[in-house]
Amino acid sequence: MKKKFACAVDAEKAMGDFASQCHLLGFAQSTIVKEPIYSGRGRPKKDEKPTGYHYLIDATPYTDLEKVKLAKLKVGVFILATNDTDGVDLTMAALLEHYKSQQKVERGFRFLKSPEFLTSSIFLKKPQRIEALLMIMTLSLLVYASLEHKIRESLTTTEEFFPNMVKNKTTTKPTARWVFLKFEGIDTLEFGGQSFTTAAA
Repeated sequence: MKKKFACAVDAEKAMGDFASQCHLLGFAQSTIVKEPIYSGRGRPKKDEKPTGYHYLIDATPYTDLEKVKLAKLKVGVFILATNDTDGVDLTMAALLEHYKSQQKVERGFRFLKSPEFLTSSIFLKKPQRIEALLMIMTLSLLVYASLEHKIRESLTTTEEFFPNMVKNKTTTKPTARWVFLKFEGIDTLEFGGQSFTTAAA
């Protein structure tokens, strides 16, 4: 450390504070260097006495591999608990896969909360009607998720692509909502055994 201290005690305290902040470093040697202060500039005269002293820290740092090992162990641990102790076929890998798949369900309920679903504009008083609406919303989400899965599966099987939300990009995993938006304005009329398709400009 190039910082100068007024006394050795301050230098030792600063070194201790600094070492406590270095979680992955150790110091092989740490000494306090006493350096004289002279009144004039440049090199002091031969018999000139110093007007005072300041103190510097001379330390040799090194990477503490034991601390690094412990830090890696702490970062690498992922705790996942379950109360399903009766599941004979539930391996650790399967449990982790189930946990990761929760985000798909959470994305689905986020879709139910979106303004496009218009749930915020529906007011119900009776618990039975609220339960009925929740059932309809869940079934709608099931149909939505099934359709999205079918679209993505078909695109992967046929090795085809769908326009992405990003301009001039394509994807094999579009959301069903994005597919609906791309087909907005396309109408098909079947009359007398004939089919007519119109697309909005």
